[in-house]
Amino acid sequence: MFTWSIKELELPLKFTWNISRNSSDTKKNFCVKVKNGSIEALGEVAFNVRYGESRELILEKFEEFKNNAPQDFNGVESLVAYLESTDLPQSLKFGIESSFVHYISILSGKAVPLLMGTTIVSSVKSSFSIPIMEIGKIESFIIENNLKRFSVLKVKVNQEIATDFCNEVLKHTNVPLRIDANESFMSARDTLNFLEKFKDINRIEFLEQPLSSSAHEESLELKQHSPVMLIADESVTNEEVNQYHVERFHGVNIKLMKSGGYLKALKQLRQAKRLGLKTMLGCMVETSLGISSALNIAAGVDYFDLDGCLLIKEDPYKLISEENGKIFYSYIQ
Repeated sequence: MFTWSIKELELPLKFTWNISRNSSDTKKNFCVKVKNGSIEALGEVAFNVRYGESRELILEKFEEFKNNAPQDFNGVESLVAYLESTDLPQSLKFGIESSFVHYISILSGKAVPLLMGTTIVSSVKSSFSIPIMEIGKIESFIIENNLKRFSVLKVKVNQEIATDFCNEVLKHTNVPLRIDANESFMSARDTLNFLEKFKDINRIEFLEQPLSSSAHEESLELKQHSPVMLIADESVTNEEVNQYHVERFHGVNIKLMKSGGYLKALKQLRQAKRLGLKTMLGCMVETSLGISSALNIAAGVDYFDLDGCLLIKEDPYKLISEENGKIFYSYIQ
């Protein structure tokens, strides 16, 4: 018989995490544990207020799951089918599903990628994200955090400071830049005006979610005229990747906490590939438990933004290591 439990994780950050819609110095995540006999396994829940999730909602819905779920599941598919019948938050669905998949992995002796029907990837090159801060602090931030070891950087911006912020980062680095606006631009015209100000647009690898996910017509216009690739983030949650995204973006950012499970995320990645879209695996601020989960489905993905556990002062699991911008499994604990 399976028993389920949840534990709150308080995760002080190395620096203030400031994006266009909120700011924090500590992240509160959860760890779901499933146990059957002597075997137990874990899955992370990194909830996000952008999607209507909260600490209280996670705890409430986990209790509903624990009280109502069948005592036994005969496989991952039966668990997923049950989760799909509920209104649990997507991040909680992932925590539950991933803990069960990790349990099956331990029980069977098979690595998670093989269970999921994909290929094992031992390491990937990730970007590192620079949060919004005072322009005058950017140079020292890059030096103090040794960001020159990364082959690509990502900057969080809002519309008001985007131009000055990006130019200051470009001034102190020689690597490509990914710009993440988190829906902060008001219109296609505003976004294009911002892009037109770059002297060397080739240093911009792509622009991520400049407009609100509800700006359907503006996003159509922006793609028609954008000089850089556009990557959907908030415009992709747990739904299918389809022609809507093709018409408005050049690629999609898939996050396990948005997708709600390994199986759904893999389906989205495969849909995107079939449609000719670029794919990126992203993350929330997560421990190495969540980041190692993303690495489990990394095969064939074009871009990686898996620095979530690098933002935390003390990672409780130490499942992931990083060296010269490469993320890989830690086999020595």
